[in-house]
Amino acid sequence: MSENTKLDEGFYSRQLYVLGHEAMHRMGTAKVLIAGMRGLGVEIAKNVILSGVKSVTVQDEGLAEWTDLSSQFFLSESHLGQNRATCSLPQLSVLNRHVHVSAHTGPLDEKLLLKFQVVVLTDSSLDDQIHFGEFCHLKGIKFIVADTKGLCGQLFCDFGETFEFLDKDGEKPVSALIDHITRRAWAGLGTVDPG
Repeated sequence: MSENTKLDEGFYSRQLYVLGHEAMHRMGTAKVLIAGMRGLGVEIAKNVILSGVKSVTVQDEGLAEWTDLSSQFFLSESHLGQNRATCSLPQLSVLNRHVHVSAHTGPLDEKLLLKFQVVVLTDSSLDDQIHFGEFCHLKGIKFIVADTKGLCGQLFCDFGETFEFLDKDGEKPVSALIDHITRRAWAGLGTVDPG
């Protein structure tokens, strides 16, 4: 969906109800780069494509390995030894006819990042996170780092100095700190009382 394209209200009806027309139109102009096509990266790509941005480029230099098959749902044994981004492209491309989806199999560099309004890094080194984060901040590119290691996750967002948050109802988000997890016939989760 581009700036001049009418919003497909039937296709996006649920999102329109939650986000509203203004947010959907703003999302519809975004060009997004998602780096890393392992399990988390492909899940993010799927959701961003379904959300209705203008375009998504998936980037990965890596080749599919056996361990990828446990979490990357668009890979199969036939993809082993082939580029993860290229192998994921056919399935990602059919998720939303309004979103242009492409693959980049070369390395991340500053010239590539300049083509996007949003950059998402997954499965990246701390050095890359710092380097590309500083570059994106300087150039006004929205920057997100997301990663998982087993049960734990990492998320960092830098949306710039002038980030504007659009909140329709002003409801305070719920959060909790995990204190402990018990392993029994049923799962138990203990949280820390903030008060």
